[in-house]
Amino acid sequence: MTTNTLPAASRPQTKPIEILHLGRTVRPTTTVLLRLAAIALFAGLWEIGARSADSILIPTFSDTMVGLFDMMFVTGELWPALGVSNLALVIGYATAVVIAVPLGLAMARWQAVDRLLSPITAATIALPISPLIPIILVAFGLGMLPKVLVIVLFAWVYILTNVRAGVRTVPRTLSEMARSFGAGEGRVWARILIPGAVPAIFSGLRIGLSRAFAGMVIVELIMLPVGIGQSMLDYRGTFQSDLLYATTIAVVLEAVLLATLMQTFERRLMKWKK
Repeated sequence: MTTNTLPAASRPQTKPIEILHLGRTVRPTTTVLLRLAAIALFAGLWEIGARSADSILIPTFSDTMVGLFDMMFVTGELWPALGVSNLALVIGYATAVVIAVPLGLAMARWQAVDRLLSPITAATIALPISPLIPIILVAFGLGMLPKVLVIVLFAWVYILTNVRAGVRTVPRTLSEMARSFGAGEGRVWARILIPGAVPAIFSGLRIGLSRAFAGMVIVELIMLPVGIGQSMLDYRGTFQSDLLYATTIAVVLEAVLLATLMQTFERRLMKWKK
């Protein structure tokens, strides 16, 4: 009769090993409550700070919210200004997407295209766009075209670089394996490269959208006082700080709303892809 001389630590495990999860999944309700708490804290600090400063240039949070409500539902002056600005935003952002996405895909796929366009993209990222606005206005006049061009310049390179990086993260072995099984270039793009790069593409679209918003506001504040920019300049000139802050918040809320809608669409697309 033999006895088990193995130490207890080396004996076979009869129970599955429990894995410790260092991170816990946050419930959607908890996420909403945390965000509401952060907003409430920010509003409280703003209210206390503004009342302590007691300055005409710093409105309280409550006054700003009242001004935003009046602009949206009483006087309605916010909507025409947003309409004028958003028209240039939509055209400029759509143009940037149409230009940047195909170029980013081509740069990631073909080395010759990448070598040709890399100096241009590097210079665009390093060069500040704001000093170019007067040059664009002198060259193209005062109208919709210069606004659209500025928005495109603000957004296109960030979309392009993310698209290029996303395609390059797809393992090359997948494309080579697909080709070994007879897949053509179009099938490789449709089944491997573009689906694998979808997260990076949407990341670039979100970054490009935020940059497009910045370009829209900057060009209207610096050289073309129309739309939201004209409203902000008017409120600043008449010391209506509550309406000035309210207009800024309206632009931020619109940007957050569009980014949230884009994230929702991305999640639905990723579920469909799976």
